[in-house]
Amino acid sequence: MIERGIQESLREVVALFNQNIDRYKQASYDEANTRVDFIDKFFEILGWDVRNTLGYSEDYRDVVREDKVIIAGKPKAPDYSFRIGGVRKFFVEAKKPGVNIKDDREPALQVRRYAYTARLPLSILTDFEEFAVYDTRIKPNQHDKPSTGRVFYCTYKEYEKEFDFIASTFSKEAILKGSFDRYVQENKYKKGTSEVDKEFLKLIETWRSEIARNIALRNLDLSVYDLNYAVQKIIDRVIFLRIAEDRGTEEYGLLRSVFKGRACYGHLVHLFLKADAKYNSGLFREEPWLSDLQLDDKALRPVIENLYYPQCPYEFSVLPIEILGDIYECFLGKTIRLTASHQAKIEEKPEVRKAGGVYYTPQYIVDYIVEHTVGEKISHKKPAEIEIIKILDPACGSGSFLVGAYSYLLDYHLSFYSDEKNHKKALKEGNIYQISENTYRLSTEEKQKILVNSIFGVDIDSQAVEVTKLSLLLKLMEDEQLEAREQLFKHSDLKLLPDLSSNIRCGNALIGNDFYDNKNLTLFGDDEMRKINTLDWEKEFPDIFSSGKEEDSLGFDVVLGNPPYVRQELLGEYKEYFEKTYRVYHGVADLYVYFFERGLSLLSKEGIFGIIVANKWMRTNYGKNLRRFLKEKVIVKIIDFGDLPVFQDATTYPSIIIVHNGKPNTIFHAVKVDSLHFGSLNDYVAERSFPVNIKLLSDDGGWTLLNERSQRLLVKLKTTGIPLGEYVQGKIYRGVLTGLNEAFVIDETTKEDFISKDPQSVELIKPFLAGRDIKRYVKPIAKQYLIFTQRGLDISKYPAIKKYLEQFKEKLRPKPKGWKGDKWKGRKSGSYKWYEIQDTIAYYQEFEKPKIIYPNICKRNIFTVDTDFLYTNQKCFIIPEGTKYLLGVLNSKTIFFLFKEILPKLRGEFYEPSYVFMKDFPIPGEPQGEKNKTEFIELSNKIENLVSEMLKTQEAYYKARTETDKKLLNQKIDLLDGQIDASVYRQYGLAEEEIEIIEESVSGG
Repeated sequence: MIERGIQESLREVVALFNQNIDRYKQASYDEANTRVDFIDKFFEILGWDVRNTLGYSEDYRDVVREDKVIIAGKPKAPDYSFRIGGVRKFFVEAKKPGVNIKDDREPALQVRRYAYTARLPLSILTDFEEFAVYDTRIKPNQHDKPSTGRVFYCTYKEYEKEFDFIASTFSKEAILKGSFDRYVQENKYKKGTSEVDKEFLKLIETWRSEIARNIALRNLDLSVYDLNYAVQKIIDRVIFLRIAEDRGTEEYGLLRSVFKGRACYGHLVHLFLKADAKYNSGLFREEPWLSDLQLDDKALRPVIENLYYPQCPYEFSVLPIEILGDIYECFLGKTIRLTASHQAKIEEKPEVRKAGGVYYTPQYIVDYIVEHTVGEKISHKKPAEIEIIKILDPACGSGSFLVGAYSYLLDYHLSFYSDEKNHKKALKEGNIYQISENTYRLSTEEKQKILVNSIFGVDIDSQAVEVTKLSLLLKLMEDEQLEAREQLFKHSDLKLLPDLSSNIRCGNALIGNDFYDNKNLTLFGDDEMRKINTLDWEKEFPDIFSSGKEEDSLGFDVVLGNPPYVRQELLGEYKEYFEKTYRVYHGVADLYVYFFERGLSLLSKEGIFGIIVANKWMRTNYGKNLRRFLKEKVIVKIIDFGDLPVFQDATTYPSIIIVHNGKPNTIFHAVKVDSLHFGSLNDYVAERSFPVNIKLLSDDGGWTLLNERSQRLLVKLKTTGIPLGEYVQGKIYRGVLTGLNEAFVIDETTKEDFISKDPQSVELIKPFLAGRDIKRYVKPIAKQYLIFTQRGLDISKYPAIKKYLEQFKEKLRPKPKGWKGDKWKGRKSGSYKWYEIQDTIAYYQEFEKPKIIYPNICKRNIFTVDTDFLYTNQKCFIIPEGTKYLLGVLNSKTIFFLFKEILPKLRGEFYEPSYVFMKDFPIPGEPQGEKNKTEFIELSNKIENLVSEMLKTQEAYYKARTETDKKLLNQKIDLLDGQIDASVYRQYGLAEEEIEIIEESVSGG
């Protein structure tokens, strides 16, 4: 239902168009008039401030209306960009009435190319007479029909009838409420949709492969290091120039000109030399050996041809640098290897393979960290004060965080200079220039100054360093289009791009030259030293760590980023150094832990540190030293995303932490994010954050992010009870890890077959339980059997089993120590024989006792008792001879509360009650004092009796035949649960308010 005022405004515009439609279709009535008279008004009806009546700065206005930039006869920017908080949401491409929107292929392809390249999911094509919406995730192709990707179409006469859809998707209010994003999400996986970053990545990976193979073939003296460098450099330069063409700072078709005649690479090198003279940034700096390479035309031509329409679906004028950074982040995850015959092969880097791939940081994460580090640091400051602020990403990768920081600085400066109090002076001093009424842009000199003064980065990978420079330089050029070309190059001494070689350095942020102290350097070859790549911070950044500076100003004012996730298994050769160098060292700590200490040590006296890392440091044993270290700093905020897929489809358990340099604080704010469906992470955090008392956080037991009420309850529970590990004398055991279930786990038929052939087989066959078979208080029933061949077994005594296992022999063999061959087909290394179970299972007798069993992956606390001597797989834990009292406590709401607040949360709302966490769970033990003992014993007996009744009732429930009986028994189960919970609360000595906290926490669980 359209509101009356909106309906009248819509009818008025439609009536005006209808009355004079013939005049509007005449050649004299152009697109500019259509925009002013009708399209602007239509979107104002939808709530957009199209004419910027509120006077927002260029970067934060609702709608950016582009002047037409024509290059090679084609426009290079969409007519409108609709934005929320400066973030593009959709494009509108305008045409004059009379253009056939419905059936003309070119206008549809044009808007689709713009939006696909800008990674926008929906965009609009309209001449007001017609209105078409396109799903712009579908990769454009020159042969597409006009209807390809079109999800909605109507004419002006149908606006009122179709207004509900248009307004509920494209009005400003609908976008703020998330309707636009919901529509996109609900239609995410339509046939043919693809993402520009993934498609462009495929393209440049193809280039890398073809160019690398050809260079390796034609230049046999080239090392693998130089080959990687050369391929990267050629691709970087070509991409830069092609983007410059579409942005108007180079003539369109410049790269194609290299095909005039033969020896295209020679012509391309000539272009690079001209670009070096023009830009002077280091990107095109002449390197004779690189210029002299042999590269065949057949390898180079497809690279350049595929960058132009119609082969190329991309419109580089609207390609956000942030997307290019995402693409490069994945691109850098692979490297070129040379075979013995000097052939080039592309393969994943070892650390990437171990981590399961490369996952670039989503833009909303970058924006949040930048705003709460850089934004806080420069707030209310003048440009002259900001000049001295230095920002560092110590593991910059493709430069996402540095581009984000630079972008924030550019926006801040433009907003400052454009203010009516400042713009006259800023124009006079050349900080900005005017492009239209009340619209300004930063001058090239100003953007250069901001970049060189404030942005710094380090990466161990030389290719990443080059990509970061490229990304920053492209960001600098982002608004430098045709209208500014004369200004950009009017001074012969002005170069568009600065040299960033002193800002972005290559080296290992964590390892200094002292790594080689007392080491024999002759034992380190070039490849080994290149891999370690030590970094001397004072030498690489002398102006920042100069001994002549005041001590308070030494260091960086902001350190931010997303440190690499490298597992501790790959750090063997560096652990000795880390142990000597870092207070946060732990033998099994992953690499990111050391970036905390390094980053904080690089801060100036009042610096700010902000990173996104795995949240494991808060709970694991290896994070203990880090937790102690952080208590000495000013923790401002921790945002825990739990198991949410922040990084595409990867489950990395990320968290953001913001820390200030200074005296330790008592309270910080925390947020547990339970959904990624928010309009703004800033708003989400502001609405849901709660204070955490750092003094109540245990270093040894891990940090649990709770409000103070819940924190105090947690402390009380831990001090009231005895740690479970102590209570059961350390007897919590994992189930059996066979190394190959396919061979060792059998069904009933196979078991009977073995016994019929060889009765002795029964000695090795054990009933076998999987984690999924366990239910609370329900007698477990094994549906499979385990061939339990423990260490030292004489397999010849069991011929039937031996013969059976022999068919799996290749898969069962342990990998020899020091294996250097291709992928091993068998099991991991170990001192076991091919027919033996992989684990030693020294405690196997404990399976043949009554015991408590629980799964190690579950949605709540699920414990039961086994009296049939079942063995379990590695997805279970057992507590031998566990009492019914202990069973009742472990299945209670109090323990469920501890599950929810202490255990790591896995994808899909699952918990992982591994031994390392469960051993510290508090169990009420016998107290001091005769009176207290008597009450404790009475309650313990009551819990035991209730648990006995619960076990019987559960058994009866599963045997019940009628729904009436099941309903009755289910009611009894609920009542018994309630009575057990109430008794357990008393055992812990909980007050009503504390019980309420537990009940609120576990409700719905």
